[in-house]
Amino acid sequence: MSQNTAAQHLESLIRSAFEEGRCGEYYIVDLVVAPNHHIGVFIDGDEGVSLDTCTQISRILESILDAEPTLGGIYELEVSSPGVSRPLKFLRQYLKHVGRTLKIKLVSYEQIEAVLTSIGTDSIQVEIKPQDKKSLPEAREIPFEEIKEAYVTVQFGKK
Repeated sequence: MSQNTAAQHLESLIRSAFEEGRCGEYYIVDLVVAPNHHIGVFIDGDEGVSLDTCTQISRILESILDAEPTLGGIYELEVSSPGVSRPLKFLRQYLKHVGRTLKIKLVSYEQIEAVLTSIGTDSIQVEIKPQDKKSLPEAREIPFEEIKEAYVTVQFGKK
């Protein structure tokens, strides 16, 4: 089995566990299978992801991977939440970040920093803070198809 075919097979096994509901209401945000058998599974849920959840899902996936003869029991599995360093990919992720500030890169190369105010079926609504204190915030609707990447920004000391 080629490395590419083996990686696809492992991805299929892991994705099946989620699709079959074996991992609860959590879903895969990103899945990386490296040639050295390092497997990174980044998960999310509508209410977020706890360390205990990552541990439980890791155990479920380990039982699947341990039974996989092509691995020979040799692999490194990492299950974690995507964190702020990974972009939002799914509508479900945007929903829990309403009210937070996002850094958005558009396919047109424009970059926006704005507060996410609401989500529609095919777009998000944001409020862009004015550069000067005399102007009002600008409301803007951005279709999902125009978003190249969107990251939640970390705000320190703001209430």
